[in-house]
Parts: sequence; structure tokens; C-alpha cells
Amino acid sequence: MFDMRVVAVVGLVLLAGCSGALQETTPTPTTGETTVSPVDTTTTETAATPTAPATTAGATTTAEAEGVENPWGKRKVTVAVWNTVNQSRNVEPLVNRTLAYWNGNGSEYAEYDVTFVRASNAYDADVTVRLVARITECGDGGTDSTVGCAPKLDSWETPDDPVRVDIVAGYSNESTRQILRHEFGHVVGLDHGEEPMPTMKAIARHTYLSQPDVADRTVPWRNSTLSVHVDVSTLPGHDREDAREQIQHALDYYESGAEGAVPSNVSFVLTSNRSAADVRIGFPDDPFDCAGERMREGSCGLPWVYDTDTDDAPEYFSDYGIKLRGLDVDAVGWHVGYWLSDAMGLGEGELPEPFVDGGRGQRQSDWWER
Repeated sequence: MFDMRVVAVVGLVLLAGCSGALQETTPTPTTGETTVSPVDTTTTETAATPTAPATTAGATTTAEAEGVENPWGKRKVTVAVWNTVNQSRNVEPLVNRTLAYWNGNGSEYAEYDVTFVRASNAYDADVTVRLVARITECGDGGTDSTVGCAPKLDSWETPDDPVRVDIVAGYSNESTRQILRHEFGHVVGLDHGEEPMPTMKAIARHTYLSQPDVADRTVPWRNSTLSVHVDVSTLPGHDREDAREQIQHALDYYESGAEGAVPSNVSFVLTSNRSAADVRIGFPDDPFDCAGERMREGSCGLPWVYDTDTDDAPEYFSDYGIKLRGLDVDAVGWHVGYWLSDAMGLGEGELPEPFVDGGRGQRQSDWWER
């Protein structure tokens, strides 16, 4: 049974954007409600609402015009949906409502005239909406916080064939509709911050469909391979290498399964990029705060977590910090190993044997060779 010893809840702030630079957000600890970046508020409905359903290919619409000034050079642009992530979920109505919005009242904001129609043959569509598990790159930027990605098209551009609109699957219907509307705003030539607002805000808060809580996950992370940053710069020079070796013993112990306490696919990769690390291990010069307690010596572990479906129960860890101060260097591995059990989601009753009753002799022994 999972029992977090120290928990800091973070507000979920995600991007719904795409072309050009992307603004990253960093989780910040709080003990209250979820928060939103000061530059944003929760996305809501715009005053304009669709009055007609999206048309289908072949239906009577505005007459085709030769030389229309839009990227496709034609009035009717066909749209197909590819959903390979969750085929049991029907997102067609959400796409239809989005197309109806931009065909109707919302068209007054677009940079050019176009009528979106559903494609009769998905393979020949001008635009494909693709439901994906994750977006790691969008435009010239790289991010794992983006919920949608689409190119910003001007009337004179030649679009890719087909234009691709990526939407992260797994969000609620309302959030998915908001993301779709935002991304199609880019397709019709709009930048972040342009009308209609708040649809074209760069940052918005979105809600996942119900997700497994930390307590229900085998490993309380999105991935089983975790990046680790180690900073021993504050230690005396003669202790630094010994501290690194101690920490490596702890990492190796969990990679080997921690005597069956964690899955065998858990692994660690050392990184020099502190801000990108999942686990950060450091030795503060000064006494540090640990869950409200000032510590002059000892160790502390602090997870930051995401509550993505806003059910007041965290879904996974975003990162984990381990602080150590005033310890014998040959006890460092034991302390790191103890807090890694917390980072692996193990409660007090699930600790691997070396950490159940760690007296001074145990902490300074070669406990990893058991």
C-alpha cells in the first residue's frame, strides 16, 4: 500500500499551442488548490457558439472558387480523423463541433476564407487530426507539456500534404474540444494572444479523463527509466568520489529489483542537467527545510506530484529531491537508498530489508551486498 511520507501537490499547467517557440512551465509545490500560471485563466467558452453542424464532403456549401486566397487555393478543405491511441473513444462529434465553429461565427477571426468539410476518403484529406499519446516536439521547440500541435498557416503558404493536427489523447471531452478549437485557430492563421480569446491563449488548464492514482501504479512515474542528477560540489574534495560511489550502490540496488521490492525494468541514467532530472540528489551547505522542519544534519526526500485528473489524488511523480547534510560519507548510500524506496512508491511496511531497521552499523555497512 502506497504511503507518501512527504507530499507536495502541484498545479497542472499545460500548453495548447504550437507553432514557434513554446513556453514551458515548471511544477511548483503548494498545499492547496491547483494553480494556473499568472498569464492564464481556465479556458472557457467564447461568446460565439456554432449554429450549424460541420458539413460533410459533397454537401451543398459555398461555391468553389478558383484562386481562393488560402493555403489550399480552394474553398472546401477536407478533414479526416485518425485515432489509434484509444479506438474505443469516439471523438468525431468533438471534431465536428470544432469545424462548425470555424465555419460559422468563428470564421470572422480567421486570416482567410475556408470551409472545413469531413473527408469522404481519409487518405486524401487536406487536414488530418491525429490523436497521439504524447507530443515531444512542436515547431522549433521540444516539450512534453504540450497538449496540441498544429502549424500556423498564412494564406500564401503551401501547406504540407496533408496538414497534421496532433492532439494528446486522454483529456476530458470539454478539454479536448478546447484544444481542437485552439489548434484549428493556428491552421486558419492565428497566433497566440489573438482573438478569439480565451481560445487562443498560449497556456490553459486542462483536465484528464480519470487516470490511475499513484497508489495504483507499479511505479509512481510515467516512465520506468529515471534520470538522476548528483551534486557533490559542496562536499570536501576527498569525499566527493566516495559519495558518488555510495549513491551508485543505491541506484544499482534498485535497478537489480531491490530484492523483489520494485519491478525489474526500473533503471537510472545519470545526467548533468539538473532541471531535466527526475531525481535530484544534493548536499546543502546550510540547514535545510524538510516538510516544515529545519534540519542541520540527516536526510530528507521530497516528491512533487501531478494531479492530472483533478480528483485530489496524485497520478504520478513529476520529480523527487533527496537532500543530505552532516552524514558520514560511508552512510550516504544507505540514506539515498532509503529515500529511493519512497521515490519508488513503497510505504513504511514495504521497505526493502536493509532499510527496515537501519542502525548506525547497518547504515555504514555494505548493505547492498546482502
